[in-house]
Amino acid sequence: MNPSNEELKISMPQYFVLQMMVFGAISFHVYPWLVLQSTTQSYWIPILIWMLLGLLGAWLFSRVLALHKGKDAYTITKRVLGWPGVILFIVPLLWFMWSAMVIIVRAHSEIISMTILHTTPQWFLDGMIFIGVFLAFGGIGSIIRASVLFLLISFPLSVGLVLLGFGDLDFNLGKPWLYTNGDFLTSPKFYTTSFIWAGYLYYAACGRYAKQPKKLWRPYTVAALCFLPLLAASVYQPALTFSPEMSRILTLPYISKMDSVSYYWLVIENLTAVFIVSSILYLFLLLALILNCIVTAIKAVFPSWNEKLLYVLAGVTAYVAIRLIPSWEWVERAVEWDTVLRLYLMYGFPMAVLVKSFISNKMRARQ
Repeated sequence: MNPSNEELKISMPQYFVLQMMVFGAISFHVYPWLVLQSTTQSYWIPILIWMLLGLLGAWLFSRVLALHKGKDAYTITKRVLGWPGVILFIVPLLWFMWSAMVIIVRAHSEIISMTILHTTPQWFLDGMIFIGVFLAFGGIGSIIRASVLFLLISFPLSVGLVLLGFGDLDFNLGKPWLYTNGDFLTSPKFYTTSFIWAGYLYYAACGRYAKQPKKLWRPYTVAALCFLPLLAASVYQPALTFSPEMSRILTLPYISKMDSVSYYWLVIENLTAVFIVSSILYLFLLLALILNCIVTAIKAVFPSWNEKLLYVLAGVTAYVAIRLIPSWEWVERAVEWDTVLRLYLMYGFPMAVLVKSFISNKMRARQ
């Protein structure tokens, strides 16, 4: 039996762990290519701008969760905005999370197929979604316990791989280091990179277990600062190894960089396989977290629906959609197609709830 809201409380360090798993699962694949495509000037500037915008969105979202302590974002939205809120925000958020799960699983299965398991059937690799379903069955408490264990394995591996990548860099290839003419502002791919910083949306379901929901932006901030050097390395290391021009035409710049790392004293020859292991550990927990968000959203609208059945249905429908994705190029385009919806949910969703709540409080105060 899952613990009730009153029994289960999630600490700020545990929220930090969840956010770290989100960053780890989505950071090293499409993101470096998008940043390299978005500008020919300093890469750290668009990276830092989006991190600051992500912190703003996380702060707004934590204010939403603070409106009704002990309630998830879906229930709060339904209370504040009613059925228009369900249609305008909960349904789009539900679609965003389901589609994100589909894209993330297919991206990982494509990478595994391209790098280490060339002959393994794609339908088998896509079945990773059901491991996430199994983990989600235990509820948010089980997800958190597993994430702590997985993070102790995966994050040191990620850091170690980044450190190994510093051995053969040509820093002259990184020029200009400080100058930018703002060309990234006119690039659609700059706005697409927002998907890295939308991780606070996955607090929508588990935010109800926070003792101080208005402070949930803090673990997000700490996790973002911890992953910022790794994100910058995933962009700069390919550029400083192959040149920015070559890195822009690589399908997976950071994984290509991992393939190029070679030291005579290194016992492990295939660093790409190590990278895949760390990515898969991140992935399993992210899938469980997304599924928990999806089921919580549906239960907020239809409380009587069976929770276990919803997990299975979400997993099965996602698997069918994953199997329909034709190629890696489609995955890249799908991340771009989601940009407008993602920005709408990252900022329009919390701002609409906060503004409506503010107006309602003002009206009650006048009565």
